[in-house]
Amino acid sequence: MDILDYLKKRQSELEYISHPMADRDESYKYLYCFGLGVMAVGNMKAITEIQTYFDTVLDSIYISQKSRNQIIVDINNYFEFRIAEFFKCVKTKEEQYCFMADIYKMYRLSLWSQEYCHGILNNYLKVFRFSDAECDFFEKFNEAAQANNLAQAIECYMQFKKEGYDIGYQILVYFFPEFRVEESYDDLTIEAGRTVIFDKPVVVNGDINIERGGSLLIHGAYLRMNGCISTRGGRVQIRNARVRIEGCTGKYWLNLEKTAVVHIESSYIDCGMLCGLLRQESGRLIVSESEIRRTKDARAISFGGSSFILDNSGFYNNRAGSLELFGAAMAAISRCSFNDNTAEYGGAVQSESIGNVKIENCGFNRCEAKYLGSAVYFKYEKFGQHVRNCLCDGRVPEKDQIFNVYDDDLELKIR
Repeated sequence: MDILDYLKKRQSELEYISHPMADRDESYKYLYCFGLGVMAVGNMKAITEIQTYFDTVLDSIYISQKSRNQIIVDINNYFEFRIAEFFKCVKTKEEQYCFMADIYKMYRLSLWSQEYCHGILNNYLKVFRFSDAECDFFEKFNEAAQANNLAQAIECYMQFKKEGYDIGYQILVYFFPEFRVEESYDDLTIEAGRTVIFDKPVVVNGDINIERGGSLLIHGAYLRMNGCISTRGGRVQIRNARVRIEGCTGKYWLNLEKTAVVHIESSYIDCGMLCGLLRQESGRLIVSESEIRRTKDARAISFGGSSFILDNSGFYNNRAGSLELFGAAMAAISRCSFNDNTAEYGGAVQSESIGNVKIENCGFNRCEAKYLGSAVYFKYEKFGQHVRNCLCDGRVPEKDQIFNVYDDDLELKIR
């Protein structure tokens, strides 16, 4: 085995950037790619200049080989039917902006086929009913991307926002890979009916208060924050984000009251040994595919709502434990890893809930409790709470790794 070749291959896989629409279903991706194929393979001259790049787009969007083959067949035989389906499918501004970014990237490659490609480009702009401001933005941003002129691209984007428009940061970076811009806020209040989206590098030096009916969506952002977030009835969602807490004005970074559903998905959150991650007293909490690191002086998550689903996530260096359940909270915890956790009771998990708590297929590594339950501490010994197919490694104290669970509800491997 050539180790150097293997490492180079792994590096190229990690550097590979997927398409912004890669997570859509196959039927959507087919119609999206059909629309691109009209430019890329709808003309013989275009095929010679653009098809190679078009194939890389198909790779990045993860479309099946069957759908790839069908594009040319449908362009030649069922064009009117498929193009009508395409326009019905690609209907939101964000989808249309992403599509036009792809069209412009292909248009850059045209030379012999430039007249044909320019006609296709203009027709799409007309059918999407883009305003003069939108058309002007794409033209100028494309010029900046071609010239690798970051200053011009930022100026173009700021002008676009000034005129009342916006475009997702992920699409901007896809359009111009060198594009970088950072937003900054002091104290921020999100009023009822207002939605604030963090989808780019953001610095917040202050607190965020979300009023009832307001929404904060942290989607794909790299967020650095010196403060905390509080809401009574607002909406919070964190997805594909990296969060670094550099200062916190409360015991928890997220203080959630009267919330319905809170999602944390595919995110990395470092609390900097300053606070716990969140406390939620009502509603549902769903955490998946995420890492929560370096919490202190409070459990990483304190939950007393109706139901908590925690799946395939990791907790690291939580200096007051990872999870606290109270009230009548029901919890399903699966495929999670708890590492280097310490607390007085339940180094990783402490439950005082009267609801059912199920912990399955989890690992507890180097977890410590001052008194009882180096991994898990249940205050009440009762039916409806179980720990199954879990592994406990490096525990202190060595006895009672899982405290207050009936023998029939315990399947624990000790290493």
